[in-house]
Amino acid sequence: MGMGPVVRSLKDALDGTPVHLRQLAEMFRKHGRKQDRNTSAVQNLDSPDFTHPLQQAWRSDTDVTPNAIVDAGKSNRPDPDAYLNADYVQAHLDQFSDGATRIYRTDSILNYGPGNNQVPGNVTNTAYVFPTDQLDALMHQANSPAELAEALGLPQGFFEGQNVQLRDFSPDELTGLRMPSGNEGGTDVDRWIPGGYLPSGIPEAVIDIPADATGWKNGDNVLDQSRWTGSWRELKL
Repeated sequence: MGMGPVVRSLKDALDGTPVHLRQLAEMFRKHGRKQDRNTSAVQNLDSPDFTHPLQQAWRSDTDVTPNAIVDAGKSNRPDPDAYLNADYVQAHLDQFSDGATRIYRTDSILNYGPGNNQVPGNVTNTAYVFPTDQLDALMHQANSPAELAEALGLPQGFFEGQNVQLRDFSPDELTGLRMPSGNEGGTDVDRWIPGGYLPSGIPEAVIDIPADATGWKNGDNVLDQSRWTGSWRELKL
């Protein structure tokens, strides 16, 4: 992906992180460029040139491979603790210590609330989030809405018309903060890869959202934003 200064700024932001995190992000950036040629599915995660950096995060006592996890499909993927080192997982989640942010289409959050639906009957839904400080730095460096959408793996035109908004979650609102398993509601079935990063190298995690944090269409035509965690923020590009 040709993300120019966006990717360079992300690389600079990662310079203070452990080596294995920088290598993993670089691996995903290279994979993102490969995906530009073939965006239908994530492929060849087990090839030596792709998995070498990830092996520093991979548990030595597991036979599961990145390809096997992706190929298992949504709802069948193992918990990340089964294949990632505990130190790697903790270092990844530490990136969210100052809070997390999610980008929403305004019509979507008003109609359905801030969470993605899980199994019917569950008491919580989920949301993918980015570290607030890293997302803010990325938005500051992006030269255009299209460049930001590309860096975040969002569809082209996502930011057109600015019909989007940010929702910030303070550290004490990051209920259930965890490494994504790839089974969550809202998982991109074509681009998700294990390890907690987008193919472009942006860190992501998952938090729980109360099931009653609904919108107009899934809340019996009642919009009660007092049930929503997080706080609204205007998106300025």
